[in-house]
Amino acid sequence: MRLLRNKFINYINNMGLKYKLNTTYFVLIIVPIMIMSIFYYKMSSDIIIENAQKSSLKVVKNNNSLLNLKLNKILESSDAITLDFELYNIVNDRKKYSSSELVALDRKINSILFKYFNYVDVYSSHIITDYYNFGSSKIPIPENYFYTSQLYKIAQEGNGSLIWVPTYQFTDFYNASDLKNVNIEYKYLFSAVKIINNLNRESIKFDDLNENSKKPLLLINFKPDLFSNIIESDNQYKDSQYFICSTEGDIVYNTDTTNMAIRKKPIWLEEMVNNKSGNIEREVDGRKMIICYDTIDSTGWISVAVIPVDSILISLVNIRYFILFLGFILVSLALICANFISRSIIKPIDKLLIVIKKMGQGNFSTKVEVKRNDEIGNLVNKFNEMDDKILNLIEENYISNIREKEAIIMSLNIQLNPHFLYNTLNIINWIAIENDEKEISKMIVSLSSMLQYTAHNTEEISNFETDLEWLKKYIYIMQNRFEDKFNVYYEIDERINFYKVPKLFLQPFVENSIIHGFSIIDSGGILKITGRIEDTTACFVIEDNGKGMSSKRIEEIMMKSKDKIGISNVNNRIQLMYGEQYGVCIKSEVNNGTKILIKLPLKE
Repeated sequence: MRLLRNKFINYINNMGLKYKLNTTYFVLIIVPIMIMSIFYYKMSSDIIIENAQKSSLKVVKNNNSLLNLKLNKILESSDAITLDFELYNIVNDRKKYSSSELVALDRKINSILFKYFNYVDVYSSHIITDYYNFGSSKIPIPENYFYTSQLYKIAQEGNGSLIWVPTYQFTDFYNASDLKNVNIEYKYLFSAVKIINNLNRESIKFDDLNENSKKPLLLINFKPDLFSNIIESDNQYKDSQYFICSTEGDIVYNTDTTNMAIRKKPIWLEEMVNNKSGNIEREVDGRKMIICYDTIDSTGWISVAVIPVDSILISLVNIRYFILFLGFILVSLALICANFISRSIIKPIDKLLIVIKKMGQGNFSTKVEVKRNDEIGNLVNKFNEMDDKILNLIEENYISNIREKEAIIMSLNIQLNPHFLYNTLNIINWIAIENDEKEISKMIVSLSSMLQYTAHNTEEISNFETDLEWLKKYIYIMQNRFEDKFNVYYEIDERINFYKVPKLFLQPFVENSIIHGFSIIDSGGILKITGRIEDTTACFVIEDNGKGMSSKRIEEIMMKSKDKIGISNVNNRIQLMYGEQYGVCIKSEVNNGTKILIKLPLKE
């Protein structure tokens, strides 16, 4: 795992910046769009499914309301017919009728039945006795069979209440095998049956029917078309199924006519029976289904709408394609923008790399052109500034090398035949001693030491203590030359003696004070030399009370370049060696003396 991670990190690190940016933009763009699309699709699906559940359940309830209206009328009529006095007299009269009398009675009962059950939805209505089947002639009900049939048993269980019998196949229910191969319109029926226990007389009293005979039975038959006329118009989803079943699972009606008059007991039937009404989500034959159900109050049967979820979401297909198309457009536009942004970042960096290669080849004059104020623009501008500084440093280094070579040449010139110079000075010294010229002898010895310091010590820097000793010898000679013209005072921090300083860096300033500063006085000149340490800086001050100078003169001195060993040269040497934060600062006023401050870093 760690090996794969390291390989992946190495792969990312070795990718070009352009590809990294484009990949990053692609991920940052496509991932949110995908998440938003999935979230939107899921949210839309949930809303559509929820709305479908609500609307389907509402349709089922509306269907049940219509069915209840129809079936309650049958229930009311079945109760009303038991109050019919004429029917009471007919069924309670137990005399034997002739055939012609039965036909006449049948017409009377038919008219009574017609009065109470004259509905389009009623296929046939009957009053069945043990001696004759009165009523509609649409269905040939066997006379001797009925009281042993399942219908009669169901009616007896009702004990005078109207019982609804789920859809059955006529030929099987009445054992009419001779009609099985005949195309009859009453192949499937569902019925309402009721034992007539008593009838109301005109006296508004309930009298039991003759107990010595079998009770008459009210039979009302319906075709399943009663349901289809209401339900099929609401079948709006593809592959959806609508059926009505009893609490035992007997199919009363099914939009799939091949599943009529059978018993099915799905695992969710018990939940529907207990809850009466609601929604269930189940998987049926590998498909996720929404099952909306509601109980028909008049019969106790359950109306069920089974709708495949994919049929509900069929309307989302176009939305899904639209989301994909919109996502493709957005991703394309985003990638174009990302490519434009990455190019705007990479292009100046590529230019920068080209210039860096040229710098590596020694060409420091090329600049990167950029017209922007962002981070890339700042980077390029800083690079151009760095390039200028490098070029300046190269030029300064070149000048420094030239000056160093000139100094070496001067040093070599000074060293020409030093043995001859030393011998000559030694001869002059002995002559001065013989003539008792002690001051001259002392001056010659100082000069010899000075020549030895400059001739043999070719280093650019030396200890301040050594350089100060040389300066003191130089000042001694100058004091003898300008007798009684000035006095010298030293305030030197002893800690500074062991730090390195540029060789002879104080001499030009001391010389300037003696020769120029004291040029208009004969005596009373004061030259003060101070050395101290401030934090990490060595500060040297040369101060005189001479004639001073103007700011213009100071500027001329500092800008003077031909003077290779003068004041401006010292300042340039210091800044070349240590940086521009160090160097010489001159403060002076005409007739008010001069103060020179020299700052050096502490170097051991």
